[in-house]
Amino acid sequence: MSGIQEPPTGPATPPDGWPQPDVGTVPPWDTKLDGNRRRPTTAEQAVPWLIGLVLALAGMLIVALALIFSSTDGLLPAFGTPSPEPTLALTPTPRPTPSPEPSPDISLEPTPEPVASSAFAPLEIIFMQRTSTSGPVHLFSHDFAGQETPEPLARDDRGVDQYSWSPDGAWGIALVEGNPLGLNPGNSAADLGDGFDGITFAADSVTAYAVRATLSGSNDRAELLSVNMATGAVQVLAIWTYPHPTTFQQGAVQEAQFADDGGFNRVYVLQDGRVVVWILGAPEIYTYDPATGVTGTTNRAPLLWSPDGQLRIEVTEAGGSSTLTVRGLANEARGAAGVSGLVSHVRWSSLNNQIVFTISTSAGGGVSQELYLWDLETGSLAVRLTQDMRSMGGEFRGVEEYWKP
Repeated sequence: MSGIQEPPTGPATPPDGWPQPDVGTVPPWDTKLDGNRRRPTTAEQAVPWLIGLVLALAGMLIVALALIFSSTDGLLPAFGTPSPEPTLALTPTPRPTPSPEPSPDISLEPTPEPVASSAFAPLEIIFMQRTSTSGPVHLFSHDFAGQETPEPLARDDRGVDQYSWSPDGAWGIALVEGNPLGLNPGNSAADLGDGFDGITFAADSVTAYAVRATLSGSNDRAELLSVNMATGAVQVLAIWTYPHPTTFQQGAVQEAQFADDGGFNRVYVLQDGRVVVWILGAPEIYTYDPATGVTGTTNRAPLLWSPDGQLRIEVTEAGGSSTLTVRGLANEARGAAGVSGLVSHVRWSSLNNQIVFTISTSAGGGVSQELYLWDLETGSLAVRLTQDMRSMGGEFRGVEEYWKP
């Protein structure tokens, strides 16, 4: 039989084969005194002493740690003394060189999380620029954070008077002495008609709208036109007749600002799809609904809002300087920037966090115009994008303009 054998009962001396006691140190096994069990070995008798020793050492260690951690000179600071906060070091994003003129005092509240909607570079801007002080105006595209030189989009010795670019960034129209030229980068310009005064694109990026005003006797006749950029087809959508407006000449800086904002005859597409025709001096501001063909009027010109419809820019002027104020849906001020000169052609970025605009000032008997960028997230100074004194009409490529009545 294998396994553990129980010690036999009977004689006090274990039989042969069982461990013999050390008679020199311990008494012999006595079943009357010790019972029917074996005596514990020396190792087993030492276990309680070892456990006691371990517990004693552990207690001494706990006491020592308690003394260390409660001391102001120990490993941790005393209770109530704050640990140093980590220093956060951010790598700055390269930005255009600030101009010394603007001096805004800005405090902006957080805006809704922006959603990227453009396939173009964040600082890719389309704008107009004169070749010289009195030279013709050409149309360019420039990534101000990347490209070294602007890319020409439309060059004509007669000069570009106005332009509009589709929300998807693919199509453009340039007005050259009232003649609309269809622009598709990489292809030749297409003649789309004549006599256009104002142009804009619909949200579908294929349909463009134009206004054409002509003198008709003692009255003016304004036509609203649609242009299909894919086919080149032009259609008259609505006609309004009104008394010929009386206009007057302003100073050179004010005239430059007025032209940069769209001139005498302007057309807008509202966020609800309606088209608005604004004509300086006309008795009404006219509307047209492409979905129903119904014409109407409105009591004020449209206001441009950020692409998410949450913010707008209010521009006020005093003494040749301008203040740009960011306002929310409740007309509350969210921040402001003061600049020297007259502001025109304010346009939003696709992320609702930047605007580009023109500043016109008097310079050497003429007018200086430069493009500026204001970052609303950082609240930093408005910075000058151009240094040539002849740039205007900037807008971010691939952004749909969001106009409200």
